[in-house]
Amino acid sequence: MSMDIFTIPGQDYDSNVYVVVGKVPTIIDAGTGFYSKMILKTIHQLIKVEYIQQIFLTHEHYDHVGGVQEIVQATKGAAKIFASKDVVSKLREGKSTFAEMLGGVMPKITVDVPLVDGQQFTIGDHAFEALATPGHSVGSLCFYGKKEQVLFSGDTLFSHGGFGRYDFPGGDFNSLLHSIERLSTFKVKNLYPGHGPIVERDADDHILRSLYSIRSLI
Repeated sequence: MSMDIFTIPGQDYDSNVYVVVGKVPTIIDAGTGFYSKMILKTIHQLIKVEYIQQIFLTHEHYDHVGGVQEIVQATKGAAKIFASKDVVSKLREGKSTFAEMLGGVMPKITVDVPLVDGQQFTIGDHAFEALATPGHSVGSLCFYGKKEQVLFSGDTLFSHGGFGRYDFPGGDFNSLLHSIERLSTFKVKNLYPGHGPIVERDADDHILRSLYSIRSLI
C-alpha cells in the first residue's frame, strides 16, 4: 500500500509542508507562517484540518516552525507537536535571529513529544522512525519509513545532490558529513526534503550524490 503524501511547495523562504493522510493524519514542517492561510486552505482540500493529529518538525529553524501555531489552532489544539529533544527548550523560548531578519516573529512552541534517535511512531498508515541527523542544526531529524522506503530529510539533504548549510549557529560540517554518510546506508525510494523538488523513485542515487558533494569539500 503506497503512502498518500501531498506536497505543499515552499514559497520564498518557506519550507515544503507535507500532508500525510491515513489512520494518523500528519503534517511535516509548517513554513514561516507568512503563508499559513494558503497552507491551511490547501490542507483543507485534502483533509479536514481538525482531523490532523500530529505535526512533526524536522528541525528548529524558523522557516520550518514559524507557522506551527496556526496549524495547531486550526486543529482546535488537537494536533501534537513532535520535535528533537535537543531543541525543546530553544523552541519554548521562541528566539530566532533568522525570524527577525525576515521581519517575522518566532512563536514560542511547546513540544508535546520530544523525539530521540530510533524512536518509532506512525505517520499516516505506516511505521516510521526518527533518525538524529545533526549538522545543519542541532535538532535536525529525518523520518524514515523502512517498509515504504520513504525519507523525510528536512534540510540535511536535498534532491539532486544538495545538502544543508552548516554555517548557521548550531551547524557543524563534520556532523553533517556523518549524518549524510548514515543516510546513505538506508534504502530510499522516495525523498521528501525540506526545500526544493521531491524524488519519487531512485532517491538512493540522489542521496549518494549528496554524499559525493559534501565529501568533495573535505
